[in-house]
Amino acid sequence: MDTQAYKIIRAICEFLEGLFFGFGIVTILALVVFVFFKKKELKIFIEYAVFVSRNLAIFYMVIYTVSLGFYYASKEFDFFSERATGPYAWAYWLMLIRPIVFCGLLQFFWLKRIANKMLNIFSITFLVFIVSLFSGSMFEKLVIINASYHRDYMMETNQFNTDIIIIIASYIIENSILFSALVFVSWAIFKNRKLD
Repeated sequence: MDTQAYKIIRAICEFLEGLFFGFGIVTILALVVFVFFKKKELKIFIEYAVFVSRNLAIFYMVIYTVSLGFYYASKEFDFFSERATGPYAWAYWLMLIRPIVFCGLLQFFWLKRIANKMLNIFSITFLVFIVSLFSGSMFEKLVIINASYHRDYMMETNQFNTDIIIIIASYIIENSILFSALVFVSWAIFKNRKLD
């Protein structure tokens, strides 16, 4: 299970999940600002964000499927089958189905009726944001941070530590900037073509 190929594929999957989180934040903010100011540039940014996210979702599903292939081809298959049928099977299946859900939601953007209305874009983006918020890496970070604070019982460290705010803020800013950069690069590449 600890092969180099599997580690690389998992790293790519986690990076792409972060981009979907950035898509949710950046697009929701752009939609809110667009409602108030009605700038043409914001509408173009939203259109390119939708374009990038729906195509990124297809790429992510290919990588995720390959990852599942490595996952089930490993020598520890009995361990994984116990997870799928044990007392916490619901969490296991939720973990496996979650990427399919948000990639499926993003594929609705291929329909012009949905992709041309800001309310539909906001609804799908909000659902993708909520589903990507509950990714495994986000829960893992939350558990690690809470367990670290819970086990630290020294009196001089009982005051509120700003490390948690810095970690959360840096995650949000990093993924928002990366997704925005991806949108601007796609705009530079496809600016003379019509997005369909």
